[in-house]
Amino acid sequence: MTLNIDSLSTVNSITPRWRDSVTGFGYISRTLHWVTAALVTLQFTVVLAWKGLGENALTLMLASIGPHGSVGILILLVTLVRIGWAWHNRQHRPPPPPGIGGVLARSVHHAFYALLIVLPAIALLRQYGRGGVLQFYGMQILPEAERDIAWMMAPAGLLHSPLSWLLLALVIGHVAMALVHRFWFKDKIVARMTG
Repeated sequence: MTLNIDSLSTVNSITPRWRDSVTGFGYISRTLHWVTAALVTLQFTVVLAWKGLGENALTLMLASIGPHGSVGILILLVTLVRIGWAWHNRQHRPPPPPGIGGVLARSVHHAFYALLIVLPAIALLRQYGRGGVLQFYGMQILPEAERDIAWMMAPAGLLHSPLSWLLLALVIGHVAMALVHRFWFKDKIVARMTG
């Protein structure tokens, strides 16, 4: 029985499917991406339904599935895990496209990460500053308190809504560019995240 060194090196050089590689994102990155997409979609669906329809059976049902604060906390947690995983895989991730397209793609993704951290963080700060009870799907994290700390409430009062609409605009642009890459450019950019 002979040992083929070439076949061993080939086996060892194959990246496990759960890890990222230069040709595509692994199962963990893809799962975190699509979980984030689902949570952000749920958050905007509830908000837009409330703004458009007011309080009714549909909006109350949506709000029970995705309470705004609880979904915000989930988005923050998943984003922090995504950043940690991206940092861990930083040497193995697919490279951005070359040129201005790559610069724009990197900038938009950095903006996504920043917004997905800042939006829930300032909302949590506001909730704490005004002394409101902080719940996560019915579990009380912080009890109601007599507080009125203006500097904690100010950032969310000033920025939460405009930054949320900026996030929605970036999401729409992101989806549009994915469709352009898939159907116009017919390149492999979208396949890196869909598998």
